Amino acid sequence: MNSSRGQQLKLRKQQLLQEIQQQRQSLSACSQHWLEITQPYDKGWQTLLTFKPYAVIGSGIALLYALRHPTKFFRWSRRIISILGIVQTVRNTLHE
Repeated sequence: MNSSRGQQLKLRKQQLLQEIQQQRQSLSACSQHWLEITQPYDKGWQTLLTFKPYAVIGSGIALLYALRHPTKFFRWSRRIISILGIVQTVRNTLHE
């Protein structure tokens, strides 16, 4: 009786080890698939990060301009926002 219990435990251990191995293989395949799917987003994010110093300089210049000419700055900012809205509408229309 004791040896059959030991045999059952060994068999159960082998089954669990095989299950763990299958899960590891599945996880590896899924992680590769995830990396392939997110690769364009990662490239886009890296591109944005390369423009970070220019964005800091540009925002500083815009702030100085806004302090000196607040009405012109708000007028231009409204124009830029409306142009961006038009571009987004056109993109959505053409994309569908």
